[in-house]
Amino acid sequence: MGSQGMSSSSPFVVKRSQVVIVKPSKATPEVSLSLSTFDNDPFLETLAKTIYVYAPPSPKENVHDPVSLFQQALSHALVYYYPLAGKLHRGSDDHRLELRCSPAEGVPFVRATADCTLSSLNYLEDMDADLYQLVPSDVAEPTGGYNPLALQITLFACGGITLATALSHSLCDGFGASQFFKALTELAAGKTQPSIIPVWDRNCLTSDNLSVNGQVEDGQTPKLVDFGEACSSVATSPYTPTNDMVCEILNVTPEDISQLKEKVAGEVTTLEILAAHVWRSRCRALKLSPDGTSLFGMAVGIRRIVDPPLPEGYYGNAFVKANVAMKAGELNNSPLSHVVTLIKEAKRAALEKKYVLEQLREIERTLKMNVAFEGGSGAFMLLTDWRQLGLLDEVDFGHGGSLNIIPLVPKYLPDICIFLPRKHGGVRVLVTLPKPAMSNFKEHMMISMK
Repeated sequence: MGSQGMSSSSPFVVKRSQVVIVKPSKATPEVSLSLSTFDNDPFLETLAKTIYVYAPPSPKENVHDPVSLFQQALSHALVYYYPLAGKLHRGSDDHRLELRCSPAEGVPFVRATADCTLSSLNYLEDMDADLYQLVPSDVAEPTGGYNPLALQITLFACGGITLATALSHSLCDGFGASQFFKALTELAAGKTQPSIIPVWDRNCLTSDNLSVNGQVEDGQTPKLVDFGEACSSVATSPYTPTNDMVCEILNVTPEDISQLKEKVAGEVTTLEILAAHVWRSRCRALKLSPDGTSLFGMAVGIRRIVDPPLPEGYYGNAFVKANVAMKAGELNNSPLSHVVTLIKEAKRAALEKKYVLEQLREIERTLKMNVAFEGGSGAFMLLTDWRQLGLLDEVDFGHGGSLNIIPLVPKYLPDICIFLPRKHGGVRVLVTLPKPAMSNFKEHMMISMK
């Protein structure tokens, strides 16, 4: 198992051009759109920033200017995805999101250049650069509201490129983002329209309209974590709070995963075994207070259990969080099989009707309280799995899929953990931790695999 650091100063400089506003190539409606209850979750209101790395084309390839090609594809895609060219607003009274769309609006787009080659930076695999140079900057809107999407393409001296996106999580979950980017690649390849036509229909996932094909009989209630009680006794770490944070990606090989699975009897998925291993390793690395509570949350998709089924092309948020709470001391000392069992139970409960409806009600209560997510204690671990989204190989703009995907997680939030696809099998695990705890974490990850 190896790792790639992303923490120190940058040896290269990116030169940005002036921001261009890319508008839909055809007329789009002027309309205000409401969002689903899941979209309105204030804990999701963030611009998810991601960098996709593409190798230079081979000498035999006849590649057009990638910036012009992408800009034209984006303009065409916005005819279908015009909400991504709107402006997001959150109401001051009801705290709900509203998306205002106008033909005059568009998506901020930046062309940039870097004098170095991607190979000199190892295709961002193990660099310590200021990666925020490669992503579009946030732009404040004097009239209120903000762009739900912005993009930047950076051209390197070798002909390779990085495509960086800042996309509102309130408008798209991982599957929705993947659907949009695949549409871009299809249009860049010359198709006249995307193979999947996007559908808004956010009213499908509101507390008034949602029905679920659940497995709960009357009188049964799935196990729900009481976050009020859990947070009142949350574990503390001697390493937090701190500004000395590092973000790293650890390579977990197929052999590592096989060794972990051998520790657990019965069927276990890679997601379940690795989630349990990472959660326990983080707890040990952070030296969480044993009598305090550590909380684990994992995104679980509900697209297949909604009744009636979500229409093909729906690109909004369609997941709930499967949650587990344990005393840190118990988590530290539990065999991996016990932690896996708790995660399995949480996943199963998350797909039950009463659980989904309760999460909808919880979001509604949160909106009324107008709370803000603070995080940062290290006692939380929020896991999302990107391995099945097709973002590595299928987002292809003409000369092969991306070589590398790097989500930029704010370093002041040591709670987010992302499982990323790996070219040669296995999993890339992105974590953010206080610097001293990161060394401990890698040690605990390795020891348990021996």
